[in-house]
Amino acid sequence: MSSPAEETYKLKGLTRNEFITVIYNRYGKKLYTYAIRTWNLDEDAAWDLIYKTLYKVIDSYTNYEFVSEEKFASFVFKIFINYLRNHHRDNKESKLFEFSAMDDVDLTTKEAKEGEEPLTNKKLIALNEALDKMEDWERMLLLMRSEGRAYSEIAQYIDKPENQLKVYYQRLKEQIQKKLND
Repeated sequence: MSSPAEETYKLKGLTRNEFITVIYNRYGKKLYTYAIRTWNLDEDAAWDLIYKTLYKVIDSYTNYEFVSEEKFASFVFKIFINYLRNHHRDNKESKLFEFSAMDDVDLTTKEAKEGEEPLTNKKLIALNEALDKMEDWERMLLLMRSEGRAYSEIAQYIDKPENQLKVYYQRLKEQIQKKLND
């Protein structure tokens, strides 16, 4: 195997299983923490989406060129986010069905009237819009801080001075908070 400092997308000569192990060790726990804390997924659903992501990365990363580990990490994260969104969308309908089976739950606030657009969680939409407008390094900073990682560790992945990361993080939090409150 290769040294841990070697960039993931540059690893050559590994079997498929060895490469899965490397990607899992480098990104699995980060993705798991994000899925559990941010999307409130249960363990099984989180691991299912993580493994889908890892296999998708392995099958498709050679179709792209990466200039840094940060860009590769962003690629992994973007695939994961897409799986999370699909999972959320697919399970939103089943959750509404579960509620409708309960006699004491009023769904009139959740269902759109005929001819209207379906109602959705406005804060989630605002959050996704804010995240989509951010640069890769900004999303990585938010994700890694949400995992409780130290700024010194984050600086290894983000090409920004360590002593400035706290300022960037506070600004990003304020930006998201403002978007959610609007």
